[in-house]
Amino acid sequence: MPALYVNDQGANIRKRDNQIIVSRGNTTLQVVPIHKLEQLIVMGRGVQLSTALLITLLEAGVPVTFTNQSGTRHYATLAPGVSHFAALRSQQMALVQDPARALELARSLITIKLSAQQALLRRSNWPASRSAISQIETARIGVQSASNQDSLRGYEGVGAAAYFGAWRASLGTAWGFHGRAFYPPPDPINAMLSFGYTLVLHEVVVAIQITGLDPYLGTFHVIEAGRPSLALDLLEEFRPSLVDRLVLDLVENQTLQPQHFEHPAQRPEAVYLSNAGRELLIERYESLLNSPVEVSGIGRTAWRQAIRLQAQAIARVMRGDIAHYAGLGVA
Repeated sequence: MPALYVNDQGANIRKRDNQIIVSRGNTTLQVVPIHKLEQLIVMGRGVQLSTALLITLLEAGVPVTFTNQSGTRHYATLAPGVSHFAALRSQQMALVQDPARALELARSLITIKLSAQQALLRRSNWPASRSAISQIETARIGVQSASNQDSLRGYEGVGAAAYFGAWRASLGTAWGFHGRAFYPPPDPINAMLSFGYTLVLHEVVVAIQITGLDPYLGTFHVIEAGRPSLALDLLEEFRPSLVDRLVLDLVENQTLQPQHFEHPAQRPEAVYLSNAGRELLIERYESLLNSPVEVSGIGRTAWRQAIRLQAQAIARVMRGDIAHYAGLGVA
C-alpha cells in the first residue's frame, strides 16, 4: 500500500508496535504495516493523528499530507528535515532569480503540457478535437517566443481555452460542463478534475521535498505565501496525462454515476464528490499511479516513480547538470 488515505471523519490514526491502526470508537477500520507505507494523506479536520505515529513516520521517511475533507485543498505536507539539501536550494534560488533561466524552465513545462493536451485530444476522436489541436499548436508555437512569464501565461490560457472548449463541445450536454471552473466546482466534471489535480499535487509536493527542492519556489506560477509554486509548475505536466485521462476514462465507462456527487447544503451551487465517489476515484487513481509508463532512458516504471524522476530532472536543471527540462513524452 504505497499511500493510505484516511477520510473517515471521527477516525483516529495511531501506532501500535510497527503498525498503523485506523479506528473509530471501538471499531478498527484498517491495519497497515508501517514498512509498507510510502505516504499518509489525512483528509479533513475530523481525523485525529497521534504524535507518536507522526514522529515515527517522519523518522521512517514517510511524508504526511493534510487536506480538507473533500480533498480539493492541500494544507501541508510534512517530511523529514531538509538541512542537508542547502546547496541545492541555494542553486534553486539562483535559478528562480535569473529571469532567462527561470523563463526557460517555465517555457519547457508549458510546452510539455500543451503537447500532452494535444495527444489526449487526438486519442479522444471527438469531432471538436481537430480545431482545438490546431489552436493549441498555435499557442505552443507562441510559447517559444514568450518574453516573460506573463506572456507565457497568456499562451497557456489560450491553449487551455481551446482544450476545454473541446471538452465542453463533447461532454457538456450530458454532464453540464461549460468549461474549467473551480472554487467551487459547478458540475461533476469539474469536481473530478479539481479532486484529481489535488491528489497529484500531493504526490508532486512529496516528490519535490524528497528530492530536496523547495516546493514554494517556482518559475511559472507566481510566488506568494502559501502557494507551492514549484509543485504547481511540475503539476502542469501531469494534469493531462494522469488526471484528465483518468476523468475521461471514468466518464466514458460510466464508472461514476449521479449518486456519486452531492450539493452541500451550505453551498448549493457547488458540486462535490460524495464519500463513495471520492473512494472510487482514489481507488482508480492509485491503480493508475501504480501502472507502468515508458520513461525515456529508464524504461518502464510506475507513474508514481515517474513523478519523482521528473522532480529529480528539475533538480538537475537547478544544479546546471542539464540545460533543458524534458517531459516524459506521454499523455
